[in-house]
Amino acid sequence: MMKPRLFIIALVSIFIAIPLYGQNEAFFLGTVSGVGGRALSMGSAYVAIADDYSATMWNPAGLTQLRRMELFASISHLQFENEAFSEGNSMTDKTTKTKLNSIGFAFPIPTYRGSMVFAVGYNKVRSFDGGFSFGGFNELESVRAHQMYNEVEEGDMANWVFSGAIQVTPNLSVGGALNLWRGENNYNWSLMEEDRLDEWYYHTFDYTQQITTNFSATNVKLGALYQLGFLGRVAATVSTPIKINAKEKWSEYSKQIEDDDSPYDDYEDSETGKWDYGIKSSWQFSAGAALTLLPNIVISADLEYNDWSQMRYTSEPPVSNQYRKNLDFKQNFQPTATIRLGGEFTVPLINTQLRAGAIRQPSPLKDASEKADRNFLTLGCGILLDKQVKLDVAYVRGWWEREGTYLSEYFDNISETIKVDKIYATMSIRF
Repeated sequence: MMKPRLFIIALVSIFIAIPLYGQNEAFFLGTVSGVGGRALSMGSAYVAIADDYSATMWNPAGLTQLRRMELFASISHLQFENEAFSEGNSMTDKTTKTKLNSIGFAFPIPTYRGSMVFAVGYNKVRSFDGGFSFGGFNELESVRAHQMYNEVEEGDMANWVFSGAIQVTPNLSVGGALNLWRGENNYNWSLMEEDRLDEWYYHTFDYTQQITTNFSATNVKLGALYQLGFLGRVAATVSTPIKINAKEKWSEYSKQIEDDDSPYDDYEDSETGKWDYGIKSSWQFSAGAALTLLPNIVISADLEYNDWSQMRYTSEPPVSNQYRKNLDFKQNFQPTATIRLGGEFTVPLINTQLRAGAIRQPSPLKDASEKADRNFLTLGCGILLDKQVKLDVAYVRGWWEREGTYLSEYFDNISETIKVDKIYATMSIRF
């Protein structure tokens, strides 16, 4: 009996579609990195604080608080864990990555009154590093074979940023940042299938695919920050849509080995292709407040609003068609309000700051359960090594679940539990 090829064709088609869908709607997928050990240890609630180079990401208006030149650099270490479950069977995939997170330079311009500061740098603000593994005996009548799936994804979304800010009144600062987005996503997946029960003519089937997507985009972020005297400050930002121009190359390889008594021959095949297209995000709005409770205690809160239903393909996508996919955005995606909270306590006499924070990032999908919302807890500290050098360390712990993934049609009740641990170390020198 020859195994029907329809299952393999359908499975391959789905795996081709899913990575494209995930990679280039990358405005909410992957793992947010952010910029700066202090900001990240305070739950990224930094819109109203933003008093170092990292203001280029959080709120460029905050740059006016810099009175001296600042050289800023940060590295990060990621541990990504994905545990898949189905009918009592589970498998865990782990990924670790250490990378340069950001490097930048901020420099004040001498002014007669007020403050004017410019900054330039490179920031990796979102990571696509991760993996997925799952396998076992598939009891579907069209399959009835042992299968093993492996998925590896690597890459980053980064930006070159050119930013400036000016103090227009003693209490009000405004600023802007031009972001030149660049990035690459390398996605690999493989399927190994083996007929251990000898129910089919074939013995093994192997399929591998690689998709490499390079993308570029430009957008602008504008910000304002208002000082409330010794009480604290309030701030707001607005970001123009990011229109990604994606250039994609893909290759696939398949091989099937038949049983000795099979009337069919072994076969081996490979294909390559490429596709160029564009996709655009919506406008992004954020607001924040920072309150000074005591001279050594600061708390902060941010709210970020995105309407994901406004995402649009600007040219023909590699899956479905442009108008169908744009309608899917409108029907299946929703606005979200991400909440960020943070606090900082300065320990008297020892030049050390202790920090903590939390983030709640709702899923952009309308039908997603609460388990799909992303939750993060953060901890960190800042140590003034001398009058000019400061070390900031942050630890970020995140978790969420995914259900109804692309394998759900082939394995019953499959779900994924994802855990992310990331450490950041930032060194800043002011002179």
